[in-house]
Amino acid sequence: MKKLRIALQTGITALAIAATPGLATAQQAGSSVTVYGIMDAAVEWSRAGEDGVARLTSGAGMGSRFGFTGKEDLGDGWAALFRIEQGLSLDDGQLGQGGRAWGREASVALSNTRLGMLQAGRLPTPYYSVLWGVDAFVWMGGGGMLALTRSGQPVRQVLANGANARHDNAVGFVSPSLDGLVVRALVSAGEGSTAIGRGYSFSARYTNAPVDLVLGAVRQDGAGSSGGRAQGIVVGGSYDFGSVKAYAGYTVEKNSCATCTGALARVTGVGANGSSEFRLLNMGARVPVGAFTVIAQLVKVADRSEYAVNPGSRDATWIAVGGEYALSRRTVAFTSIGSIGNQNGSQYAIGSGGAQQPAGYVGAGDPRSTTLTLGVRHSF
Repeated sequence: MKKLRIALQTGITALAIAATPGLATAQQAGSSVTVYGIMDAAVEWSRAGEDGVARLTSGAGMGSRFGFTGKEDLGDGWAALFRIEQGLSLDDGQLGQGGRAWGREASVALSNTRLGMLQAGRLPTPYYSVLWGVDAFVWMGGGGMLALTRSGQPVRQVLANGANARHDNAVGFVSPSLDGLVVRALVSAGEGSTAIGRGYSFSARYTNAPVDLVLGAVRQDGAGSSGGRAQGIVVGGSYDFGSVKAYAGYTVEKNSCATCTGALARVTGVGANGSSEFRLLNMGARVPVGAFTVIAQLVKVADRSEYAVNPGSRDATWIAVGGEYALSRRTVAFTSIGSIGNQNGSQYAIGSGGAQQPAGYVGAGDPRSTTLTLGVRHSF
């Protein structure tokens, strides 16, 4: 009887493992599943005009996230991979990306060490994947390139395709490294959407210490033949001198999409057949001092949008300084202060990383927008 019970228990355990795909995969040779995440929260003090506002934010340094990635070795240089990654808001516990369960990425892929990787699912655009390469703040705080919006009614993105970082219904390709050069390409389908049509994106990144150069482009078509399009291009990179790492970039986003909504909507005031267009020229530096890194960046913002009524120049200068302190290999404390001027109703607003300011934050009178951020980021 004792031998019979042991045999039954062994059989039940084997059946349970076989019936659970994740556990079964984890038992196979050459297969792995990894759980990972980033938890990022900060306190922000901001001012635009007479009144100051304090708030707790999530994603002020990097977007908070939780994910699973897996890989199975298929032999002869081939592998099958998957990634599911959800965004989180630590300030209120809600899911990011509009409440999607796996809004940051949901994909499956086949890769070959010689040929590259082919992906399918909801994917980050190649343009977004290199946009941070010109940013000395690498998205962080009041200096990160995605922290800038126009806070009218409603909020409008300055870098719309940067904020709209992922495409649904996408097929992507990532090349193997060719002497430091990695090329990415993506195409996505609108699948009958009344807002968008096909999307396209491309990037090239060349890394050969101390040089890191990037080029990226994206285009999201509107719905139908007359829907217009939202498009962007970025070029630049960084050079590590040892005592200082210098950054420079030029980013242009032009948006004529008449049907696009959300992050891809044109700024208010643009003519019916016109385009919103922003050109950002930035220079920055990261200076390591032991466990602390000093960061500074200057951005010239040029508004070349085709307004129905010419408001006058809405160009601006954005300055930011900050720093990061490595408390450990996985935990970083960070701080920044960023400031930008306004004129002729430009309504530029500085947030903290991906935590942007709400609608109506910059009111009448063209007040300067200034934001101080203090946060911590833990990776696992």
